[in-house]
Amino acid sequence: MPNVQFTQSLATANIANVQLSISDIIQLIGIMASLLTSVIAIIISIVTVRQNTKMLEETNRPVISVYCQSINPGVPMFYLVVKNFGNSSAYMTKFKSNFDFSNSYKYNPSRNYIEDFGKCVIAPGQARICLLDYKKVDTPIHFSLEYKSASKTYREELDVDLKAAVDLPNTKYATENKELLSISYSLQELLIKNL
Repeated sequence: MPNVQFTQSLATANIANVQLSISDIIQLIGIMASLLTSVIAIIISIVTVRQNTKMLEETNRPVISVYCQSINPGVPMFYLVVKNFGNSSAYMTKFKSNFDFSNSYKYNPSRNYIEDFGKCVIAPGQARICLLDYKKVDTPIHFSLEYKSASKTYREELDVDLKAAVDLPNTKYATENKELLSISYSLQELLIKNL
């Protein structure tokens, strides 16, 4: 038993008497610096990947907007437009408003067309429209939207004055004999809307 104690005390004495050369100290500092640099690089990579994921999601997500557009192909028309300005399809799951559109439809008021917006799919760049009676839409409207992409659900609350800047004045020219007036107006409307 005393022999074991002597061996342990000799090992402890050797560890306590370890002398590091300058070369050993430089190598230890290099190892620590390398370890610190590696840890910082891993942290920066993780943060960059998260930021890139968020940027990709924002770039590729659907973006639904609600507005009105008036056209005049000889007869003034007023449309409610729900358009996807994003880069992926929007699977609509909710489309509610605080306004009763039942008396505002131009045709077939027995059907609630606005409810259909909450059940449709809108592709990128695609719009769904509904013809309304301009005189019967008279207040700003609050819309509650919910739509999904392939991986995420988006919820939006919009307050929209549907008549704001809808029927600004513009100039139109008819053909000389006026027999093509409707066609002329329609083509001019298309040109103006695509400016």
